[in-house]
Amino acid sequence: MDELRLSPESFQELLGKITPLIMQCVRDIDEGPTSFVQSLENSADSVEQAKQLAAAMKEERVPETGKAIADILDSLCNVAARGGVNSGSAGFCAYVPIGGLLHAVILEMVSLILNRVTPLFLLSPGMVQIESNVIAWMASVVGYDPVTSFGSFTSGGSMANFIGILAARRKYLREEQISQGAVMATSQTHSCIGKGLIMAGIPRSSLCLVECDEKLRMCPAALEKCIKAQRSSGHKPFLVVASGGTTNTGAVDDLRAISAICRCHDVWLHVDGVYGAAFNLTQRGRELLDGLEEADSIAIDLHKSFFLPTVTGLLLVRERFYLKNAFTHDVHAPFLPHVAAEEDNFMDMSPDLTRPCYGLRLWFPLKLCGIGKWRTALDDRLDWTAEFTDGLRKMSGIGVDLTTEPSLTILTFRYTPPVGSAATGDRGATQPDRQSEEHLAYLRQVNERLLVFINRRGNIFLSATTLPGSRYVIRVCVLNIRLTRERLMKGLTDISDGAKHIAEQL
Repeated sequence: MDELRLSPESFQELLGKITPLIMQCVRDIDEGPTSFVQSLENSADSVEQAKQLAAAMKEERVPETGKAIADILDSLCNVAARGGVNSGSAGFCAYVPIGGLLHAVILEMVSLILNRVTPLFLLSPGMVQIESNVIAWMASVVGYDPVTSFGSFTSGGSMANFIGILAARRKYLREEQISQGAVMATSQTHSCIGKGLIMAGIPRSSLCLVECDEKLRMCPAALEKCIKAQRSSGHKPFLVVASGGTTNTGAVDDLRAISAICRCHDVWLHVDGVYGAAFNLTQRGRELLDGLEEADSIAIDLHKSFFLPTVTGLLLVRERFYLKNAFTHDVHAPFLPHVAAEEDNFMDMSPDLTRPCYGLRLWFPLKLCGIGKWRTALDDRLDWTAEFTDGLRKMSGIGVDLTTEPSLTILTFRYTPPVGSAATGDRGATQPDRQSEEHLAYLRQVNERLLVFINRRGNIFLSATTLPGSRYVIRVCVLNIRLTRERLMKGLTDISDGAKHIAEQL
């Protein structure tokens, strides 16, 4: 193809050439490997493998002339996509997986062909209304009044959390007060909150870490004490960031109690619900997320628990005024028309000016399938998580123990070899201090080996994390839309086999 402007006939010809490869990619999602590396650790082998792949794709100069479509697609799908972590795999249970609903992919192509921009209502009123509809639907999911609330689509959870921070700052802090602001969060709060503070012009020193309980949830009493202490020292507490399911262990803070404290002290409550807020669709999720609807703002990653393709986030606010207030400024572009303030003009509610109709990604699947399908999918994963957890409990006799119980669909476990084996640090004299650095180092080494064993089997791909007390643990996230119960339960067998194999080698 030499022409930049394709005719309908040429476009159809191009589609005909690329469709077989698209279908192969679809088949590979389920049939392909869970990952192209054995673990997500920064090992010398994985780094070298990554460097080799990057070298194979490196091009020094911009192409002067075009290449055959088959060569281009082969390079993309059979070289570039054959490395790193296969997050779209059916067995991917590491981190909080990316969804990738194929329904959304189909309409994405239509959306790109239409190429309608939606910063202003008048530029594309129908598309803007579609997006407003989806925002209202999502507001009802979290318990907001869809009439008085509103939202803004973003690239993901990081930007959604940032806008929540910005809305709180613009409500409570004048520019000259920013250095006096205080933000309350916990050690389990996602790292993007720190980045969001920087982008909002708030010093990192303004972040105050509130104590967690034994389940790694924010302690309400400690929060109230922190707010009072900050105010007594001359600071202005203006924002509490609570978790509606932490990325680390899935812990859900006591949102009802935290909300009451925030109302009492006139502080903005932002809930990072990037992973967990969607579970409000289910009965069990609503019970766990009780009080979610009291938050001033909520961040949701639709490419996580709503299973959409990557780069689909959403920030919701309980009162729409504060979203627009976050981006209010005195500069007007003279080339843009003046429009009625009551209309939904998204350029006034996000950092973007040129923007597509982000909401189409969710609008089409919801219209096609109905939201009940999401409720069923999330309920299934809650059931599977409970069953997987019971399976791990039965392995306590071989040294596999739960380290955090699942609140939603994330849990962690650790393998501790039997007392007296080399891995415990025992040298035949006294049993070692189980909190000693030597013992913790042994346990980390053993669990790294177990993680590689599980991932090499290829049924499920897991990750690891570190809990308070320097405890290295293996982490399971049961969320993937392509995951099946049968495949997940094969992972239990892999864990058991791995623990027994390592015990034999010690």
